[in-house]
Amino acid sequence: MNDAVLIVDHEETAARRFEALNPKLLRSAEEVQVAFDENWRQALWIVPRLSGMSRLTTLRGGRRGDQRLLFLGHLEGIRREVLHANFRFVVALADGMKLLPIDELAEVLAAPHREDLFIGGALDTIDRALVLYRGNLEPLVVPLSWFSSAGGPRPDPARFEIVDSGQTVRLGEFEAASDAILYEFDVDARRRSKQKSIREDQSFGGSLRRLRKQRGLRREDFDGISAKEIARLERGEVSRPHADTLERIAKALGVRPDEVETY
Repeated sequence: MNDAVLIVDHEETAARRFEALNPKLLRSAEEVQVAFDENWRQALWIVPRLSGMSRLTTLRGGRRGDQRLLFLGHLEGIRREVLHANFRFVVALADGMKLLPIDELAEVLAAPHREDLFIGGALDTIDRALVLYRGNLEPLVVPLSWFSSAGGPRPDPARFEIVDSGQTVRLGEFEAASDAILYEFDVDARRRSKQKSIREDQSFGGSLRRLRKQRGLRREDFDGISAKEIARLERGEVSRPHADTLERIAKALGVRPDEVETY
């Protein structure tokens, strides 16, 4: 998103923190309304403190565009619904919601591929899911069961946090790379990754290796297939497995046989 970045605040401190985004500082309600009308197609709004929110809740709505709002304070109840009338995505602190520290947050928002990094998230205890917010403010819902099946230490959702400038989701001692999560749950991210990997490795073995690592499996974890045979496939010494072997591989990986090569 290479569009206007607008900061609603009466001080220049926040503008300096986000200077890599080349933001425009809006101090008055009049400036906010003019900027809203001029940038209706698409813009990222950043509000550092509660005092700036009143200038947004009184906006006179116009044409519906792709406005995205990041509020660095707490936002609850009806005010969030009011903001959703004018903003497509609203990300703010709430009960259980966590955001990156402001310096790392600014770094992610200025990244060329911000959509592949996370800026925060919250745990949905009722539906047993983690709602993660990407650098473009779009949400991604990941079932907690996925983390449990990904291998490694036991996930502890109560100790959820985003670390490494948006590159890692941590659940206690358990860590999952952001690109691994997006690869699993976002078709576009998987397509971008696949296009890159195609340039590097177009073989069945390359796809098998990537998917096996994604699933947290060892070469010894394929029932009825030896680790040596899996290794030979991944090295390209066997161009393609027999049908029954492919079925076993796909079953262990949790995909259809014809999906293995899409990874």
